Amino acid sequence: MPIVRIVPYVDSQLEALVEQANVKPAPSFFADYKVWRVWQEKPDPILCLRPARHKGLPIPLMHPAFCTFTCHFYEPLLDEDITKYLLTSEQLCRVMPSAFDSEKARRQAFEAIFGSLDMKLQSHVEFYISPKVSQVSAVVESGGTTDVVKTINYGGGHLALILEEFKVESTGDAYMRICRSYEVLCGDAKNESLLKFGNPTFLLCILGPYLMVCGAVKRKNVHVEPLTPLLPMFPGFGTEGRVMQLAHCLRALKEGTDKLREFWQDVGIIKDANEMVTADSLPEPYLVSGCPDNGLLRFDDWRGTFESRMRDRNDSNKHPNFLAKIRKGDECEKQVVVKFVYNYSGTYGTAVHEYLHSIGLAPALYLVKPLHRGLVMVVMEYLRPEDGTGGWVELDKFEGSLNTKEHVVREKLEMIIKRLQKQKMVHADLRPTNIMIKVDGKGDMMIDENEPILSVVDFDWAGRAGEVCYQPLLNPNVPWPTGPKHIRRLVRMMIECSLTTGGVHLWRSRRQNRAIS
Repeated sequence: MPIVRIVPYVDSQLEALVEQANVKPAPSFFADYKVWRVWQEKPDPILCLRPARHKGLPIPLMHPAFCTFTCHFYEPLLDEDITKYLLTSEQLCRVMPSAFDSEKARRQAFEAIFGSLDMKLQSHVEFYISPKVSQVSAVVESGGTTDVVKTINYGGGHLALILEEFKVESTGDAYMRICRSYEVLCGDAKNESLLKFGNPTFLLCILGPYLMVCGAVKRKNVHVEPLTPLLPMFPGFGTEGRVMQLAHCLRALKEGTDKLREFWQDVGIIKDANEMVTADSLPEPYLVSGCPDNGLLRFDDWRGTFESRMRDRNDSNKHPNFLAKIRKGDECEKQVVVKFVYNYSGTYGTAVHEYLHSIGLAPALYLVKPLHRGLVMVVMEYLRPEDGTGGWVELDKFEGSLNTKEHVVREKLEMIIKRLQKQKMVHADLRPTNIMIKVDGKGDMMIDENEPILSVVDFDWAGRAGEVCYQPLLNPNVPWPTGPKHIRRLVRMMIECSLTTGGVHLWRSRRQNRAIS
C-alpha cells in the first residue's frame, strides 16, 4: 500500500507561526479535550454532538448512503450473503482483542481482515490529508495524518469514501480526532464539486478492540454523527450476539459505500474512463428525498421547496421542524410544516392524526414517510400563527384568562377525549402546548356555533389504546397520568386521567399541566 506524504516549504518560520495562529490544530492535538472544547466554542464548530448542543440534522437524512447504512444495520437481512460478513466478523473478534504494541500493529491486523471486504477500494496508509506548515519543532503542524484513507480514483485524483482512525487503549479521543481529520480533508478538496455535493464520507473509529462507524457531510458546517454504538470486537458463543452485530455493521458499511460510489457516478464526478466532470447544479436526488439541506421537497405528485427552520438547531430536545411550500400540478401553492420524528419507536400516530382531521380537529396530513427505522418525515398543514390579523396560538397562551370561555373550552376538550376513547385511540401527549386555538386579529378566542375552534397537533406517540407505549425518557416537568409506568403502556384507564382531576387548572401553570389523553 502506498505511503503518501506532502511537505511544502515556507519562506520563514515567522510566516509559519502567523499562519498557525489562525488555523485549527492538527487532528492529533484537536483530540485533546482541553483543545477541542475551546475550538468548539468558536464560530463554525464541528456539529458532532460534542458538546451535545452542537447538533445538526440527523446524518441519515443528509445523504442516502447513510440512510442505506442505517437500514442495513438496524433492519439487517439474513440471507446467503451474510455468511461472508460473519466470517470476517469472527476473524476480527478473534484477533482484535489482543494487546498490540502500537497503533500501527493494530491497524495492520485490522486492515488484513477488513480490507478483503471491498478489494476495489485503494488504501493509503499514514495519509497526509493536509500539508505540514513547517519542519521546525516549535511550529505545530496545521494538518496531519489520518491512519487510513480508502479511496476510489477519478480524474481529479483520489476520492475518499472511508477515513479510519486507530487508537491503542486509553491514548486519546479517536472520535474527535477523526472529526477534525474530516474537516481538514474538506479543506483540502481540490474539486469544488466534491464540496458542492457535501463530500459525504464514512468515518471509522477503532479504539482498542472497539469499533464505531460515523457519517460525515460538509455543508456550511461539518456534520458528523455516530451511525452505530461502540461495538466490541470480542468473540461470543456461536454466531449470535456480538459477532452477528458486527457482521451486520460490516455489511451495512459495504452497502453504504456501494451507495456512495453509485452516487458519485450518478452526479457525474466519476465516469468509466476516470474523466473528471464538474457539475454546475445539484441534482434533485442527491440527498435523501425531502432533506432540508437540499432545499427541495418531492413526494407523490407534490413539488416544493423548504423555506426556513422553525426551531433553533441547537435545541437538542426537539425534533427538527421546517416550513415549506408545495404545489400539485396547477393547484394553488400550500404552506406546510415538515417534521422529522427521530426516535426508535418506529411509529407515528397516522391513524389518530387522520381521524381527528376527518372531524375537523387536526391539520391536514399530506405525508408520513419512514426513511428508516426510527426516522420518519411528516408533512402537514401549517397553522399560521397569530400576526395581528388572526391565526392560531397554543391553548397555553390563555393560562388563567379563559374567564367566561372556560366552560366551552372544557366541553370541547371533553368531546375530543370521548371521540378518541370511542375509537380506542390515545394521543398520549394531549396538553395545552399541543392544542392550537384560533384567534382573531385582537388575539381573542374565536367562537363558532358556541364552540372554540381547536386543532390538535403532535401525534408522535399516538396510536391504539393498549398498543402504543410512552417513551422511556419523559419530561420530568410534566406530571404524567398515574399508572403502571414500569410497563408504560397507554391504556384506557390512563387516558381517563381527565379534566376532573385538574379542572381548568390544566393550563394555569406550566408545571401543573396534565396529560389528558
